[in-house]
Amino acid sequence: MTATVAETSGISQNAHHKRGCLSYIKRTVKWFGIILVALVLLGIGYQTIATEMDKGKYAPRGQFYIVNGHQMHMVCMGEGSPTVILESGATAESLWWYWVQQQLTEHTQVCAYDRAGLGWSEVADGSRDPLTIVDDLHGLLQEAGVAEPYVLAGHSFGAVWVRIFAAQYPQAVSGIVLVDSTVIPGESDYPSWKTFNDVVQIGLWAMTQTGLLRLTVSGQFQASGFPPDISQELSAQQARNQTFDTTYAETIAAMPAFIAAAAPAEHLGSLPMAVLWAGAGPMGGEHRAEARTAMAGYSSNSTTRMIDGADHGSILGTEQYAQQVTDAILDVIDAGHTGEPLAQ
Repeated sequence: MTATVAETSGISQNAHHKRGCLSYIKRTVKWFGIILVALVLLGIGYQTIATEMDKGKYAPRGQFYIVNGHQMHMVCMGEGSPTVILESGATAESLWWYWVQQQLTEHTQVCAYDRAGLGWSEVADGSRDPLTIVDDLHGLLQEAGVAEPYVLAGHSFGAVWVRIFAAQYPQAVSGIVLVDSTVIPGESDYPSWKTFNDVVQIGLWAMTQTGLLRLTVSGQFQASGFPPDISQELSAQQARNQTFDTTYAETIAAMPAFIAAAAPAEHLGSLPMAVLWAGAGPMGGEHRAEARTAMAGYSSNSTTRMIDGADHGSILGTEQYAQQVTDAILDVIDAGHTGEPLAQ
């Protein structure tokens, strides 16, 4: 049976319509791709220019020292002993301790520093495993002539580096303060931890390279309570490509070494130790009570305190929360002087 003229015409129109739709889809995809590439290139250009402009806006607040072949930056204020050493967390530099350092200055000498590749410190070649990082800090303190003993306070990942430092150089440390510490995964948890964090890092890398992180982070620090000028500088430092690269090397790439180094640092004898948690943070919930209990047992002379209302950033960024961190540091100093147990 032969098709009628009307049927033939209908088939022809149908095919023409399909070709038209397909052509429209191809043009749409093509222009979408062109626009996407243009936006990515525009973002990369914005990130490059903004990073260069930031270099002229801010100046280092401290002194520079050559340690293990690279230049490191440290800010020391006040006078007295023991010296308090402030260790920042991942992605962070010395300025995160702005309030605490200001508050401690009237009591003793207090030093905040930038790890290699962060803040004003130069990038260092080779592994950024935790033993290398604590060796850098020890070398920095020796090079700067900062006399022992030290009370070390660390925030987030910095709290783990502080424990490792105390385990590596026990004679140099008279007390430690752990501020909303990162909880390092166990060996059995590491594969799932790595899978999750690899995905997160891909997103952060893309946001950093294209300047999106710079746009989204701008209000973060002021919302945490830092003064406007400090917030702007912190935002500029955190948005750099170099900050992402350094943080990846220190945490994701170095995590197996972190797990190995952190285990011996769970046995600190009777070292005075204050463990502080942000009440509004993830460690404030009951489901993390086991981690809080375990950490309190790292020393037989420890006190654990919850800072109600604070979250992971505002525990340092908000002046009244930072004052509670400062008070804990002073309590640890007193315990070292008197030999009395820390009040629970």
